[in-house]
Formats: sequence, structure tokens, C-alpha cells
Amino acid sequence: MKVSHREFSPAPESAGEAREFVREQLRDWGIEYSSDDIILLVSELVTNAVTHAESTLELSVRRLSEAVEVVVTDRAPDRAVPRVGQLSVDTSGSGDDGRDGGLGLALAAAIASSWGVSYSKADKAVWFRIEDEKSEGDDTERPTMSPPDPVRPHRRRPTRPNPWAALDAALSARLTLPDLLDRTVEFARSALGGDAAYIALATTDETEWEVRAATGLSSGPWRPFRSRTEETFPSAAPEPGPVINDDLMIARAHRGKLAKAGMRSLVTAPLIVEGRITGLIGVASRRIRHFGNTAARRLQEGADRIALPLERARLAEVELARRASLSFLAEASDLLTGTLDEQMTAALAAQLATSRLGSWCAVHTTTDLGIWRLTHTVHRNENYNDLLRNLLTALPPPEQREPRPLWSRGQLITAGLHDELPLELAEGPAISIPLVAHGQTLGRLTLGKDPEEEFTREDVDVADDLAHRVSSALENARLYADQTSMSEALQRSLLPAKEKEPSIPGVDHAVFYRPADERTVVGGDFYDVFATDGRWCFAIGDVCGTGPAAAAVTGLARHTLRALAREGFSPAHIMDRLNLAILEENTSTRFLTMLYGEMVPLGGPGEGMRIRLVSAGHPLPLRLNQKGDVTTVGTSQPLLGAFEDVGFYTETVEATPGDVLLAVTDGVTERRNGDEMLGDEGLQRIFSGCSGLTAQAVISRIDKDLEEFAPGGHTDDTAMLVLRLL
Repeated sequence: MKVSHREFSPAPESAGEAREFVREQLRDWGIEYSSDDIILLVSELVTNAVTHAESTLELSVRRLSEAVEVVVTDRAPDRAVPRVGQLSVDTSGSGDDGRDGGLGLALAAAIASSWGVSYSKADKAVWFRIEDEKSEGDDTERPTMSPPDPVRPHRRRPTRPNPWAALDAALSARLTLPDLLDRTVEFARSALGGDAAYIALATTDETEWEVRAATGLSSGPWRPFRSRTEETFPSAAPEPGPVINDDLMIARAHRGKLAKAGMRSLVTAPLIVEGRITGLIGVASRRIRHFGNTAARRLQEGADRIALPLERARLAEVELARRASLSFLAEASDLLTGTLDEQMTAALAAQLATSRLGSWCAVHTTTDLGIWRLTHTVHRNENYNDLLRNLLTALPPPEQREPRPLWSRGQLITAGLHDELPLELAEGPAISIPLVAHGQTLGRLTLGKDPEEEFTREDVDVADDLAHRVSSALENARLYADQTSMSEALQRSLLPAKEKEPSIPGVDHAVFYRPADERTVVGGDFYDVFATDGRWCFAIGDVCGTGPAAAAVTGLARHTLRALAREGFSPAHIMDRLNLAILEENTSTRFLTMLYGEMVPLGGPGEGMRIRLVSAGHPLPLRLNQKGDVTTVGTSQPLLGAFEDVGFYTETVEATPGDVLLAVTDGVTERRNGDEMLGDEGLQRIFSGCSGLTAQAVISRIDKDLEEFAPGGHTDDTAMLVLRLL
């Protein structure tokens, strides 16, 4: 919109100066249509004001989107506009009206598309508007012409154009809801000659008005806002229909945005769909008593045109927002269930909430002792993160589900937060939702926005739903941590402590154990190395399955093995007794494979070891000599815990200095890379390249080659035992 203003003194030459001023503006704007009509009406209205008002005049010319509007204002509101009298028209082209009394309003009614008069305590304004003519080549039907005007026989008076014709075109263009709302408020202001216009739509729960579009109410970018009461914008009357407010200064509405924008009068019309008020459209003016019944009827006509299309567009928008919220919550669930670490869960929840719902987010959690701690904070502006953490540490947020500031200014000052930044940060609306799972409070999710922003009801609902999902994720993380802690403690109890492993004269030994990826499950593999009277015993085994039942079998086997070995029984006798013990105690059909052996020196140091062993269903150990040759040791015998009537026998082998013995569980030989399995041959190939290495270096080499063969493929428990004779 383009606007030009100029003041004139009440002098006879004012009409001529006004005509030249308007001609210049029309020329600058490239307007040629109806320019004579505009100049004529300007001359009439200025002459009337000079003659009857005898005060300083102000002439305003506005170029609207599809019209030219002219307003002539004088400072004599107590002098009413004169009645219609005799009118003589200048047909010479000189511009001199040549009359004593003016009939400018009669001409305005005959020529202008719309016109009016408004009064205030300080001034009186007469205005008219002439709509743009249709461009050449437009096949649209032209308005019909009225009979020749008796006052001006050389002119024809067109039928008043439809003020909502442009709106009809916008409705048929299938615009988005924001674009349609913006177009509508512009059309409404133009159609009624107002200075501002707005549209408020009912929220989904119909408890609030949400002003979605406005023009003329602010100089900066327009931002939607909500109103709970009628203090900001007057609504429709109890009976649906247009409402006129002649003077907002004596109404409650003067406290709101209308008064801040300088508006004095207002007309509103409800948007009605199937008997239900779905919104409100209003047009305001800076002048009191600017709108009459004609303006109200015209606004209601426009409201009736747009009510149903706007409601359809609003419902479509609501559906899209609902789908977006569901998609956000589904994505949040996937991400939250992907981590079982409490700290990571809190950080992820804060990031998700900030990305969609607020300017900042904090997650507090509780300890087992009921102590609250600030687990994670995040602000969109990273420069505020430390400030936010200090604020939330000094003043833990109270629980609140209705958006409002969390603390008063007095609380902040009492806490020693005198700086402007903490005060500004605390002024924004916020909600703090408890994180509860199965009746237990796990923490609190706090969301905040900048002071100029606000939470919608949909924001609060989505935040509440997100809090439920965060609660479940935190509960799962804590259960996982507890289960992991118990499993790791139980696993440690089933393996010998490193510091308690014996030192074997003439033997360099090393052990290796790695559970499967699942930390909460106790593995089924185990090893043991211990000393008895004059003997050094070793064992490596694998229980069928994992978990507590497997751990029970492992514990039984380890303690039985040690007790029988200290009694001096042979390996075969120990295996037989262990087999019966497992059959008596194991009710879950858990089988056990085990390699058990005991070593005694062949003679003095450096002369080798005599090894007596039994391989009960376990992979046979491998021996690597100094030449790099790999052979198997012993024979395979029945596994433990499967049959009662089985017999075991002890095998004896002699190992010389330089020999290396390797015993593994099937987690090594069954390592897979896709469809390819390492197997016994693959392990022998790797082991053959370990000549000259220490026992620990042998384990490191095998572990490295296993990772190269199948990266990240340790899906089963893995145990290794290496004995290198010195």
C-alpha cells in the first residue's frame, strides 16, 4: 500500500492545490483510469471542507491493492457535513466549480465504489474509494451501466462492484491456510475502508481464540497469538451476527493489541459452520464510529463466504499437525528405545524436546536415595547452556503443567540471580512434567520458551506424551543397568581372580574370556587355573545356553572340580563324579563340555611337563611345536550332564620345552563371517603362525585374526587358555 499526505489551509485556492497534488500522485502511480472522477471528487470534498469547516485540512491518498482511497480530514467535528443542495458542474475543464454550496457527498455516492463519514472528538473525515477498472482484453462480463445521471449527463454510473470478487478468486485458487488468511484480512480491510483487520480461529478444543492473521496491527512481522478472554479482541454477540464497537476506549478491548495499534472503532463478524462459531473476522479503524450497519452486513457477507473453506483448511492443517506429532513421537520412541544408558536417554530426550517443542529443555532424575540431580540441559542457543544449568541448579523447577514462568523475579533475586540474562531466561513460559513409571517418580522433564513465545495446547499434549515415553526409556535403562551389574558380578564370581591365578614353574600361561554382546546375560563359558599338592590343574568349559540356569551349572562344575581335585582323584574319576552331580542337580537339561587336565614336571626345570587330561565333549586342544606344526591332543569323550552310564578315561601326554598348548571354546571355531565359518582348520592356520610368541601374545594374535575374519562377530561367549612350556 502506498500513502501520501498533505495539509492545506482553508483558502479558496486549496481545491486547486489539492487537485494538482492528487494528479501528481496518480501520475507517479501510473493510474489513468477514473482519474477525472478522482480529481472531481477531491475538488468537491476539499471545497466543502474549506467552505463549511473553516479549519486546517489534511488530504490523504492511498494506493490499495485494487483501489484508490482518498480521505479529507478537517478539525471541526462539531460542524456536520452539509445537506444536499444545488450543484453546478464545471464543464469547461478549468477546474473551477463555480458554486456557492457543495454537494460532494452526492457525487461520492454517484461515482465512488464506496464512501463514508466518520467523526472523532478532534476531527471529521470524509472518504471515498474507487475500485480499479478491468484490464483490456478481459472477457469477464462488464458491469451494466445505469441510465444517464441527470446531474452529469455526460457520465454513466456503473453498478457497484462486488467487494468480495477478489476473495472468491482466492478461494478457488486452493491456497494454503496461512496464505488464504493473509489474503482475507487484506480484502476485508479494503472492502470496509479500515486501517486494520484480523482473523481469529477457535482452537481444536474450542477453549481459546487463536489470532492467525492480521494486517495493520504491528509494524514488524506478524506472529500468531492466543487469547483466553475478550480483553484482547471482542468476540461475537450471544446471538451469532456482526457486532459494531463505535469507541474501543470505553470498552475492555482497549487493553489489547487494537489499542496499541491506535485503533478506535471495530466491527466483527463470526465465522459460522453448521451452527457452530469456528472463528471471527474483524476490521478496525483509527476513527471512532467509522463503521455502520452497511459495513457490518458487508463484513458478515465476507465471513459467510470464507467460513466453510477456512474450516476445511483448518481441519486439514490440524490433521497434518496430528500426523506430524505422531511421526515425531514415533521417531522419539525409536531413538529412546535404542539406548539403555540413563545419561544418554536424558540427553536424547532433551535434544528431541528442544528440536520440536521449546527453546530449552532440562531433565532431572532421582537417585536410589531419592536425591534429585540435574542430568542434562540444552538450549537452542549454546551460549545459554551454562547459564541455564546454573539457574536450574540454584532453583530446581517445581512441577507445573500449565505454561507460565517457573519462578518469580523475587525468587530469582533471593537466589542471587540478579543479572538480566537469568531474569530474561526465567520470564518465558515453561512446563515441568513428572517422569513416572509404574507409580515410581524417576525424574522431571522441563521445557521452556523465550518470553515472546508461547506454548499451544497441542505443544503441551505432545510434551506430556513424550514424557511418558521418556519415563519408559529411563525405567528400561535403570533395569538394564541393574541387570548388567548383577550379571557382571555373577560372571566375576564364576571366573578366577587374576591376582589369585597360580604361578606355574616352567610354564608361561595366559587366559582370555569375552562374553557375548549382551551384557545383561551371564555367559556359559568359563575357565579355571589352580594348584593342588604338587600338581597344577587347568580347565575350560562351555555350558549349553546362557543366563542364570547356565550360571548355576557353571558354578556347580567349578566348585565340584576344585573340591575333587584337592582330594587327589584322577581326571577320569573327577569327570565321572561331576557328570553325576550335574544330572542330580540340573533340572533344565543343561549340558556341559569340559577339558580338564593336570600337570606335573617330568624332572627338573626345563625338562617339560606330563599332562593327564580328559576332553568331555569339548574341542580337542591343539599343540604347536617349535617347527610350527599344529596337532590335536587327546580324544573326544562324552559330554557331561547327558547320560548316566558313561565311562571316562584319563589320557597322558608329554610336552617338551617350546611346545604351546591351546584350548578354546566353540565361540572361537564357530566364528562366522556371513555363511563362512572359521572352523578347526581356520583356527589351526592362525595358531601355526604363533611360534615364538609368549602365551599372552598368542592370545592377542588369535583375537586380532578373529576380528579381521569377522569384524564385530563375537555373538557367542569366547574363552581361550594357552600353556607355553619354557
